[in-house]
Amino acid sequence: MLLKTDFEADWIVEMRRIMEEHWAMDLPSAKTEELAALFFHARTRRVEPRPRAVLISNSFACPLEYEAGWANLKVKIETGEDLSPHLSLKIEDLKGKDGLLLDWGIYHFHLGRAQHAKNNGFVERTGPVVFGFPTDDAFHAVGIYQHGAWSDSSVIETLHANWPHLTQPARMQGSGMSLGQYCTDEDRKMLRAAGINLITPLSDGSLLLPLGGGYSGNGVSAQAVTDAELERQRIHGLQQLIHGRAAEVARALKAEGYTGNTEVIGRLNFGNGVQWVSFDGFRVCFAV
Repeated sequence: MLLKTDFEADWIVEMRRIMEEHWAMDLPSAKTEELAALFFHARTRRVEPRPRAVLISNSFACPLEYEAGWANLKVKIETGEDLSPHLSLKIEDLKGKDGLLLDWGIYHFHLGRAQHAKNNGFVERTGPVVFGFPTDDAFHAVGIYQHGAWSDSSVIETLHANWPHLTQPARMQGSGMSLGQYCTDEDRKMLRAAGINLITPLSDGSLLLPLGGGYSGNGVSAQAVTDAELERQRIHGLQQLIHGRAAEVARALKAEGYTGNTEVIGRLNFGNGVQWVSFDGFRVCFAV
């Protein structure tokens, strides 16, 4: 059987489709070889829609004029609505950076209720924003801060004090460790802008590696680069799997009239969280 496949190319096409159609991203400048990392970088800056319990820190306080906006956002969190309209406008930027997220793993959410005046995919911007740390089943509401308080050390201190299990994975292990130099909040802001990964010292003596995964050399999420490579390896594994089932594929195609003497192109398809392989000119499909 002459079976030709390029599942990585099919995967690239699917990521491009999601980024353009669902995330409103402009991709002409994206190189094919960097698209996977950029896809996962973009996905990192979004929050997967799913119902979450809202947990409030002991210092959380909402200004009276934003209580309705917070109540509206809280309902969306609890019912599993898409929270993207409340996120930064920069989530549509291909290589948009978010130091608060990539350093400390914390997102910020605007409290507007009306549509944004220039981009109806978002709510109107607000000065105060909610800083939150979503997990699979909970939304940890750290506090409401002024827009721009991205490097305020009280943010990570509050997260750690209220939910130490969230910072545990990033804690440096060992005793007697200390930093040779400590940076101020303003230092952290400038170093983040330069794409420099930092260790965060906490008031209880803990030292945190970047809880949000940190930056790679080109400024995008380091975790995104890792995730992209792992997914690439999985896609290649699916391709090897289908070629290992070539005899089974040939039998299925022959039932539709395939003679075995011509090239058959297999394509990896994506939809509703599953993947399957189709073959040009035939109805048969194989789940993978």
